[in-house]
Amino acid sequence: MFNHTEIQGQWPTADRFVLASCDSVYFDQFADRFVKSFHKRLGMPIHLHLINPTQSQIDMCGTWQITHTANHINPQEFRDKVQLCKNKFEHTDEVSERSVLWGFCQAIRFWLVGQYQTKQQTVIVSDIDSAAVQTPSAVQTAELLARTQFSVYNNRIMATFCVFSGKQLALAKAISQWIEQYDQTFTIHNGVDQTALKKCISHPNILPAGWISHIDTKNKKAIKIKINNNIVFHSKGTRGKTIDLSAYL
Repeated sequence: MFNHTEIQGQWPTADRFVLASCDSVYFDQFADRFVKSFHKRLGMPIHLHLINPTQSQIDMCGTWQITHTANHINPQEFRDKVQLCKNKFEHTDEVSERSVLWGFCQAIRFWLVGQYQTKQQTVIVSDIDSAAVQTPSAVQTAELLARTQFSVYNNRIMATFCVFSGKQLALAKAISQWIEQYDQTFTIHNGVDQTALKKCISHPNILPAGWISHIDTKNKKAIKIKINNNIVFHSKGTRGKTIDLSAYL
């Protein structure tokens, strides 16, 4: 699944851009909000990596005037991965299928950065279900792009929103190789991207305050506080994915 020959489309040539990945379901749920909010607030090119996209979704990237790459997962390879996942965790077929698909959608963006990023590029990696809700100042943008850096929450390096500088390609390559090796040795599954960051980064550079918060949003007051205090909004779980952000975009 992590294979150059299966990647369709071209890696961006822009020197800075925002990268997210998604399957066809998450594309329909979140891509429009993601693309429009990040373009409006950050003013940078957007690149989406699409997993099992429909032709209309590919065409929509053209309508939005964003770049994209894509891959269609081989059905037999997917079934083999699901069986490995099922054996490893003793999950049901349904849970294993979801874990493999989600895990691939999460990890492929980090694999792509490690494989294709150039020394001249800075890549902002984000979850597709996040949204840019505030406009950063020039100083905040410069601080964000200055180096490879991550947010940390409860001592965990978070995969939700982070930056890879072309000045530090070795780290991106190490994360990419770790993911590929793990997939070959075991199988990809939900959360492998998070584990890769933990395994490959011992002392992360921390994102400047005000870019993103991982505190839970259990009510409208908490949502508003998070929106007012952060440039990028993201909330975990099913509840977080149903929050209406239209008033802030």
